[in-house]
Order: sequence, then C-alpha cells, then structure tokens
Amino acid sequence: MKNMGAILLVAGTCIGSGMIALPLVLAQMGLLPSLLLMLGIWYLMYYTSLINLELNLQAGEGLPLGELGRKFACCSAEWSGILILKLLSYALLAVFLYGGSSVAKEWLESRWAIEASLEYVATGFALAAALILLCPLAWIDYLNRVLFTGLLGVVIVLIVCLLLSIEWTNLPWLGVQCHDWKAWLAVLPVVFTSFGFQVIFHTLTNYCHKDAKRLKQAFFWGSAIPAIVYIAWTCSVMSVVHHENPGFYGEMVQGTAAVGELIQVLSGIANWETVQLLVWAISLLAIVTSILGVGVGLLESLKGMLRRSIHAEGMRSSVSSVATIGPAYLAVIAIPNAFIAVLGFAGMILAIIAILLPTYLSTSLARPFALSQRDLCYDGAC
Repeated sequence: MKNMGAILLVAGTCIGSGMIALPLVLAQMGLLPSLLLMLGIWYLMYYTSLINLELNLQAGEGLPLGELGRKFACCSAEWSGILILKLLSYALLAVFLYGGSSVAKEWLESRWAIEASLEYVATGFALAAALILLCPLAWIDYLNRVLFTGLLGVVIVLIVCLLLSIEWTNLPWLGVQCHDWKAWLAVLPVVFTSFGFQVIFHTLTNYCHKDAKRLKQAFFWGSAIPAIVYIAWTCSVMSVVHHENPGFYGEMVQGTAAVGELIQVLSGIANWETVQLLVWAISLLAIVTSILGVGVGLLESLKGMLRRSIHAEGMRSSVSSVATIGPAYLAVIAIPNAFIAVLGFAGMILAIIAILLPTYLSTSLARPFALSQRDLCYDGAC
C-alpha cells in the first residue's frame, strides 16, 4: 500500500493544472508536435528524477534542494536551492489556487446561477487547503489516494466519451505555429511545469524510508501515469473542440481563451448531464491533488526551517501551513488572469531545479553513483 501511495503522490503532484493548460497552449502546435513534445518532456523529467534520488540517497536522508546544496557544494548552492525551490513551490500553488478558483467560479455561475467573485472562491480554496495540510502525512496520503483514484476513473470515462465524439477525418495534426521557434519557447515552460513533481523528492524519500527500489518505482510509474493521461486527454480535447467549436479553438490557437471557458465549452459539447458534471469534476480533482502534493513538500521544508525557533509541533505545523498557502493566496488576489504566465514562469524555475542544479551537485559527490546505468532505466524501460 505504501508503494501505491508513493506512486499516487508523485502522479497526483504531476497531474494538475496541465489538464487545463496543455490543451490551451498546445492547440497552436497541433497533435503530432504535441505528442512528441509530451513524450520527450516525460522522459527528461523521469531521468533527472533519478539524479535527485541519488543525491538524497547519498545524503542519507531526504533533504530539500537547499540543504543538498550545502551538503555537496557550498553556501551559495544552498541559498540558491532554497530560493529557487521556494519560488517554484509558491508559483505552482498560486497557479493551482487560481485554476481551481476559476473553474469553481464558472461552475457555480453556469450550474447554479450563483454570482461569486474570484476573491471569495479563492479564499475558500485557500482555507480548505491550509486545514488539510495540518493533517498528518499518512492522512494526506490516504486522501490523495481516494482523490486520485476518482480522478483516474473520471478521466477514463471522459476520454472514452470524447473519443466517440471525434471526427477522425478532420484532425488538427499540425498547428499553424508549429514551425515558429518563438511559439515553442512560449510553450515549453508550460509543458515542462505540467510534468513537474520535483518539489516532493525529500518528503517522498523519507516517507519510503530511503528504499531505492521503491522510490524508483514511484518515480517511474508516478510520472508515466500522468504522461499517458495528459497525452490521451490533450489530444482528445483538441480534436473534439476543433470539430465541435472551431471558433473557440481559434481562441485557443491565438492564446486568448480563458481557463474556466475551456471547461465550460467541454461541458457544452457533452450531451449527457452526467458527463457534463464529470468535466467539471476532473478539473477540480486534478487541481486539488496537485495542491496536496506541492503543499506537502513545501510544508515539510518550512517545518524543518522552523524546528529551531518553534519547538511545539502543533504551533510549528500551524505556522508552516499558513506560510505555505498565504503567499500563494495573496498572489492570486494581486495578479488576476495570470494563469498561463505564472505557469510559464514556474517552468523556467523548474528547469533549474530539475536539470541544472542537481546535475551540478552530482559532480560533487564523494563516491560514484549508487544507482547503476541499469538502474537508470527501470525494468529496462529505456
């Protein structure tokens, strides 16, 4: 059960805003370039996760990136790692809070005719997230399993329904901007962030008691499941919207489509009321599981930093929970309509965390990699 919990924690952290963001940004590229890009990003993220795993194993415990920098390099690497990891975590939480609030607001207005401001909905989301993060990690793990299992069930049903609606003779194989390198530069950070789960390495290492085999399984399957879901979901959504609502697809290509509008359009395309409800449910479930994954990683890091100044466990958890959600909530209120922009900013930070800094630290290891070249390919997957 702990193996499954670790896999779902990685997958739940990975699957989130990408359910909404990927169809919006990849529409300009078309199906074939999008498919190749998502496969390439998945493999890169899995391979670099093994470098991070090696650093944690050789450290003897799960440590945040800043502490790994201090252990294997210098103070500059430590503070760079701390700053970059915190920026990424807060950027991701801001994206998730904004995306969840936007979807919930559209749902309240379209389904129940309830006029609610984004600020009020975001406040409710932030309070609920802060309260959940106060729970023990084992409880959050169980909650994440339930939510993610429900998410996968909803995804399968929706993908089947979307596939039945696709006009196979009229598919957007190549987008109008697939040959524009500037468009690729804009798309890459968003796709990169959608496959990110690096913020929970240290938490997962300790949770799995530094079991290398279990951790490799968690990283492989935990990243492969989102890759399969993202590819099937994104290609299905792009194909159906291209056929059923060409006007909105044009907005997606131009980058003017809003976050909540995509879910509303998909709900309108669905013929059955039950399927319409599932369209809304999949977005909220994906975002909530991501908030849990990123929030847990940031919370555990902040609790470690406060261990010397606040000795009471309950008070330390409460302060860490507020410090985890508070800045992201303020960013959502202060910077409206910045979903894709913040997601792209997070992608640029993630490139440093996932590739550059771990690679630099790995060159400073005192002994050769404990993971052999065969280990780098789980069960011969490479």
